[in-house]
Amino acid sequence: MFSHLLAGELVFLVLGYAFGFNITPKFLFFGALCGFLPDILSIFLKGKSVKVNKWYHKHRDNFSHSVFLPITIFLFLFFWIDIYLNLLIFLAIASHMFLDMWGIGWGIKLFLPFSDKVYKLFYDKKIIKKFKSEKERESHIKKHGRNDWFKAAYFFTPDSGWLKWWGVFEWISLALAIFLLLFYSLI
Repeated sequence: MFSHLLAGELVFLVLGYAFGFNITPKFLFFGALCGFLPDILSIFLKGKSVKVNKWYHKHRDNFSHSVFLPITIFLFLFFWIDIYLNLLIFLAIASHMFLDMWGIGWGIKLFLPFSDKVYKLFYDKKIIKKFKSEKERESHIKKHGRNDWFKAAYFFTPDSGWLKWWGVFEWISLALAIFLLLFYSLI
């Protein structure tokens, strides 16, 4: 969640600096918003409320988390904005897909609408895990998922286990994102 904000912000900071953009808090905030855009779009595409439980990955099972979203936005903006800014938007949105494939979620349908296969990075002793079917993914979630993952990861319950490390990563991401905005507002 917070890591998406930081990833988008970092894309705009590092590459924006390399491309000669004026780095301002508004510019970085726009990068953070681009990094979080797939989750915002997912709310509208899902059509109903999203519950934060072990089935939370369902919010990723639509076009908002497909590799074709940043491509579509890139092509849509191609004639209207600077190519370098367009590239920053593309990469900030694409960073979201990478983080959702790697994080505590259960993968994304990376090539939707052309394929329903779910891809997950660094899972089950594989670099890229491809769930053969929705049924296979659901059985993994039923076995390993937990309904209180959000509380365990973000609020460090006593039985958080490995989720506490994801929570630490997320809180540090939020702190760094805020720090960057504050730092660039002071200089």
